[in-house]
Amino acid sequence: MASISTQRQRLYLLASVPRRDGAPGLQQTRIALKLDDTPVNRRAAAKQLQTLERQLAAGTFEWAYWLDQEQGLTWREAIARLHRARVVLGRTSESTWEVNYMGRLRQIPQASTVTTESMATALQRYDRATCSYKELWYLLQHLSRLVGVPFPELPVPTYGQAELVEVPTDGEILGWIDATPQPARWYLAMAATYGLRPHEIEGAVLIDRDYCQVAERTKTGFRTVVPLPREWVERFNLHDRQHRTGPRISSRPDAVSKWLSKISRRVPWRPYALRHAYAGRLWKQGGSRLDLYTAARLMGHTPQQHARTYRAHIQPHQVAEAAERALLGE
Repeated sequence: MASISTQRQRLYLLASVPRRDGAPGLQQTRIALKLDDTPVNRRAAAKQLQTLERQLAAGTFEWAYWLDQEQGLTWREAIARLHRARVVLGRTSESTWEVNYMGRLRQIPQASTVTTESMATALQRYDRATCSYKELWYLLQHLSRLVGVPFPELPVPTYGQAELVEVPTDGEILGWIDATPQPARWYLAMAATYGLRPHEIEGAVLIDRDYCQVAERTKTGFRTVVPLPREWVERFNLHDRQHRTGPRISSRPDAVSKWLSKISRRVPWRPYALRHAYAGRLWKQGGSRLDLYTAARLMGHTPQQHARTYRAHIQPHQVAEAAERALLGE
């Protein structure tokens, strides 16, 4: 039997494996994973344990797989450094790291050495116009700086403005929500009325003046949001909280998004489009009176993120504001 063990807050695999010197028989051995003992690394170690058990069961165990044959940092070690920089010392949440980032980083052979070529190979699995390419491009660019390996000369991501192309009108949103049964109807209405990310909905609380408070444990932390339009709070009875139902209620950070996407598969928009529609409505109604910082904080962005994502909505109002100042002689 193989197992995960710890020593001095580092993770190891413990198993009876063929001797490294080639002598006959098995020897109880501790295999270093070069990982700190953290919840995220525990999950990575569990996957390595499964690989080890498969190799032992099939008789395909080779020490070369588990030992670094070249000088340099392994992907397992480099990803651990990236996790420390992004999650432990940075602003990325564990849930975002696990769901959005590790899903792509796990596709890279963890025991291999980090090289410019291996980064290029990982990126070339995706088209540069996709979200996957964009996220991995920026992750590996950060990782390359951390480990001192040159980043490959590859095209910059083109994914960005395309994500705002398919945004429903308010009339289409009303038709979409009205045609959806409870409890999904309430979830979609919350996303539409407050511009919430799907994973923010379950922890959201309505307070005085129909404001919505987003929980601290979400991607960008605690914030208070205004309803837009306000009459949707009553129309969709948002104070009557609904809950997901079914035999298996997953608590994964992406569970609400997947559940809503499955329910809404017959409509041409994904649930996240309701958040984009809220942002467009915000700038349309706020006009030149709305400043970038307020809009960004309302949606849980930095001003830079908000400007990049919603520049098509923002720019016309910046022009209007400049024209208004000129006409008033300011």
